Amino acid sequence: MKRDFYLVLTGFLSGIILSIYLYRKRKKIMDRLNEIERKVKGIEVKNSIKSLIWETTSSIRKIITNTKGVPLEEKEYILKKVEEKIRKLEEIV
Repeated sequence: MKRDFYLVLTGFLSGIILSIYLYRKRKKIMDRLNEIERKVKGIEVKNSIKSLIWETTSSIRKIITNTKGVPLEEKEYILKKVEEKIRKLEEIV
């Protein structure tokens, strides 16, 4: 009985910790996207390039915010892929 309680408690706490980690990671990604958009506003480039960057950042935002019903492992995978895309976008900007 005690063992089952500890297993449930451990699972519950690890779920909470992982959720907090993913939430903070998502918030950091959103901040980076906002920073990229601010940089693009100040740069003199063609409108087509600006619109492409805006479309990319908005599609990344949609991917991040529409993760309801997705298992935590997949959310973590999605966030890793999004971070890679943001790094590439930051290098371009």
